[in-house]
This record gives sequence, C-alpha cells and structure tokens, in this order.
Amino acid sequence: MERFLGIDAGGTTTRAVLLDPTGRVLGLGSAGSGNYHDAGISTAVRNMGLAAEEAFRASGERLSPVRALFAGCAGVKSRTDIDRITAALWNLGLATGGAVRVCNDLHNALAGGLSGRPGIALIAGTGSNCLGRDVSGNSWMCGGWGWLLDAPGSAFGLTLSAMRTATREADGRDMRGALLPALHGFLGISEPDDLLARLYYEKWMPKNLAAFAPVIMETARQGDAAALRILREGARALAELVATTASRLDFPSGPEVVVLGGCARSGDPYQPLVEASIREACPNARILEPAGTPLRGAALNALRLAGANLPSDFLLP
Repeated sequence: MERFLGIDAGGTTTRAVLLDPTGRVLGLGSAGSGNYHDAGISTAVRNMGLAAEEAFRASGERLSPVRALFAGCAGVKSRTDIDRITAALWNLGLATGGAVRVCNDLHNALAGGLSGRPGIALIAGTGSNCLGRDVSGNSWMCGGWGWLLDAPGSAFGLTLSAMRTATREADGRDMRGALLPALHGFLGISEPDDLLARLYYEKWMPKNLAAFAPVIMETARQGDAAALRILREGARALAELVATTASRLDFPSGPEVVVLGGCARSGDPYQPLVEASIREACPNARILEPAGTPLRGAALNALRLAGANLPSDFLLP
C-alpha cells in the first residue's frame, strides 16, 4: 500500500508523520534538530531519517520508500540548501521512485495554520520570517535571513535593539532607564564595560541572547519608555514583512494571516502591538488563530505533493 511521509524539521526537534492514501495517520516519530546550518547536514538528515524510522516503527511496518516525501526544514532558503538536503534524503532511500520536495519549514506552518488555504504565515521566535501563498499557488518569502543579517521583531532582534540602547544609556547619549540594569542582571555582569568581554570573547548562541526578550517585555510592562519603543519598532518591522509579502502576491479580498512563534505570541504587551501593526500596514488582512500545527501542515503538503487531499476531519496530536 502506498505511504506518504511528512517531515517538520525544526531547529530543536524533527517530527515525522506517516500516512496512508486516505490521510489516516499510521505513525509519528521524532528526533533532534533538523536545521542543517546549525547541526550540520549529516546530523540534520540523520535526524530526519530517525524520525521517519520511528514513524514506520509506530505503524508496525519496516522503513520503506514512500510515494511522496515533503520535508519542511528550518534554515532552508537557497536553491543550494534545497538541492543538498534533497540529495541526502534520496540517499536515505526514503522515496526511491517517489516524489521528494524540500522547503523552508514555514511552508508547513502556513499549511497547518490555515488548513491548506492561501494566506500568510508570520513567525517570530528566536528569529523571524514570513511566507505567503496566493490563490494561484504562487509563494513569496520575506525575512528568514538569520540573526547576523536581519531578524526584525524577533526575540534576538529585540535583544539586539535593547543591547544597543543600553550602550547608549551607559555612554550618556540616552537617558538611563531600566534596560541597562536589567541587561546587567541577565548577563551576570556588574558594569557596562563588561559587555565587551561577555559578547566578543565568550561563546554564546543567538538563542541564549534571545532569552532576554521576555525581560524587555516585562520592562516595557512596567513603564520603561525605551523598552516600549523597542517593542513598537519590532512590531512595525514584523508588520512590514507581512505587508511586503501581501504586495507580492494576489489576495483579491486581502490575506488571511496566522501569527506564530513564542515571541510574537507572547501575549501582552508585544502580541497586541504586533497584531495592531499588521492591521495598520495591511488593512485588508484578517488575523486568525492557527487552525493546526506545522506537523499537520507537513502531512497536508506530503499528500498534496502526490495529488491527494487531506480529509476535512484530519487531526494530529
């Protein structure tokens, strides 16, 4: 019997879902990071294979080629990314003779969040990205450049703005507020000059600094003007991603939009600012609660790749 495999390979966890031709879930599997820029391509693809193997094992079957494999992978953006991972998945023998498609994992989030309908998915977690797909099937991605190039409105982007504001406060270029001492406490330093050693000589990962974003939000909630300004600027930057994506695609009555990610969906005070900025920048947008998970989107994309449709009552845990 034909099988279909959807993979959602995130920066922390890779999940796989195995389906039959009716869209019935046969098995689920999980493994470690699927972001090959962080974990390396061999580790990322091995984790995809492990997740797939677990899904087959849960179904009571042995690992075997599937009719269609759709893999949405964190960090994938270029044709080089896609070609490298596609070749590696072929080498695993997961889809010999079948169809394989590799995309950025936001394709899964969009499909799951809007149950396969056209629209836009905006995500802001450690980083930020935006993807739209219109009624003609055309898609456009805006963002997703990573922390070094551009991560507007994300947890890392907010933290970077806060650190730069803190240095201005330390210099006396800006009036001192609550951000500088909050940053000291977060980083475990006693004076502003310690920032140099902490950031330039000690090892750190973007996710470590991004953990300061909730402190910025709490500082804004307590009335700090600089922290509130950073959140407003971040919200406008995220809204710009949505508006630009909408302008590149065809949404005759305006796009449906799902907002995703721990930073953008953090509640008051940031989430309301993000949603208000989207409505201001893209007045015809309709912001909806996500209908399903990225893994549901991976399942839908795998079936769609083979020309099948996801049942209306399809659910995933």
